[in-house]
Amino acid sequence: MLKKMLLASTLATTLFIGCSNKQYYEPLSTSSLSSTSMGDELIHYSRDGATLASGKVLTKKQMVNLKLEKGFYFINNTNNVAITADLQGNCQIVTQKGVVNATKFSAPLVAGTIIGKQLVYVLQNNHYGVYDFSQKKIVYSNNSNKAFAIDSRIANPLPVDNLVVIPTLDGKLTILDLTTFKTAKEIYVSTETSLNNIIFLNKVNNTLIAATPNKVLSISASGKKELDTSVSEVAIEGQYVFVFAKDGRILKLNDALSIVSEKKFKFAHFSVASVGKEKVYALDKQGYLIVANHSLSKHKVYNLSEINSYAFVSNETLYFDGESINLNSLSYE
Repeated sequence: MLKKMLLASTLATTLFIGCSNKQYYEPLSTSSLSSTSMGDELIHYSRDGATLASGKVLTKKQMVNLKLEKGFYFINNTNNVAITADLQGNCQIVTQKGVVNATKFSAPLVAGTIIGKQLVYVLQNNHYGVYDFSQKKIVYSNNSNKAFAIDSRIANPLPVDNLVVIPTLDGKLTILDLTTFKTAKEIYVSTETSLNNIIFLNKVNNTLIAATPNKVLSISASGKKELDTSVSEVAIEGQYVFVFAKDGRILKLNDALSIVSEKKFKFAHFSVASVGKEKVYALDKQGYLIVANHSLSKHKVYNLSEINSYAFVSNETLYFDGESINLNSLSYE
């Protein structure tokens, strides 16, 4: 009995010490900030969009009145055509006129890109392939290692000329030739055992930028460059890559991942981050919104309430907890 009491006491002490040692971002000064009620609520978000309770969709650029069917959520959009999916493996291709194509997979679709009449997809079980809507069948399929835990910001396949780069859930990039359906190359961004899926995939000129929660990779004709850091978010603006690290740093990098400028916000934990034409935005989990210039030499911190649910940035507007804030109206001075 005494041993049990001592064990319980030790566990309680350990838990108390663990909680009391947790450190939080504490800005020297903050400015007040008011939000506007949006009369809607975010119920799901993906790498490139968010689904609202009303069925409307937020893309990176705008709010779209697609009115998704109940149970369906937004995955990605290409040329005003949206890919939507549910948890039963159903996939619908939707425009503002309604559903224009549909199919069902063996597992829920978590990432996808429309290229012509084909859907390049990734499923929750890490199977991936190409579905042809004109033939109404899968014309290519493959699978990668099983992923036991994934970050919900799953990157979508990226077309590059006649190739498509498929980001898998185990940290790999599969480069597929769409004319022959042969794998041109496979590249591992990182090899962690969990939370290792590709969360960001895009290009800066002819350089491919990919990231997992553990690493950022740059791939060009001159070779590969790596940035080993835990990643909260990645964004591209112009010629530069912005990395929001889990240690509170914001890094401005060139396409070879060399640091151009950086700023550390001690103990900040970024839940949402974005880069606009003139400003950088980073939201700490406690509700502190950092607004900085692109060189990171100036910044201002606004005080919001703690964010309790999904948050998403669309066209320099922050949506969260049924509220919205026009980020473009905020200053870093």
